[in-house]
Amino acid sequence: MDCRYYNGEDEVPESLPEGNAIFWDYERVWTTWILEGCDKLQKKIDFYSKEYDLTNLLPEDDGTPLGLKALLFSRYDYWNGFMGGSRDEYAQSFKNWYLEKYVAKTKTHRQQLNR
Repeated sequence: MDCRYYNGEDEVPESLPEGNAIFWDYERVWTTWILEGCDKLQKKIDFYSKEYDLTNLLPEDDGTPLGLKALLFSRYDYWNGFMGGSRDEYAQSFKNWYLEKYVAKTKTHRQQLNR
């Protein structure tokens, strides 16, 4: 499994950059669901893939599995709610958040880990 923050710890590592503990927790939940064979994950993948064409919305080669992308979208959706406008605009707002808050920050985090 390709987690950027979670490495099987029981608690959030103190070394995480500020503001990234939430991503650690999302990855922890995703990993738990994978290991337990939880059907919630497949439901999220199915929903976000169908409603927002998730496989075409986000880059496939960024190292984040589709199931984790679906979980991140569900959390974005939960915290932001549909903000009006079109589905395409909402999907684009998630994409921007994903690239700016998750992908960009994890590149920095991975660079720090590899030093």
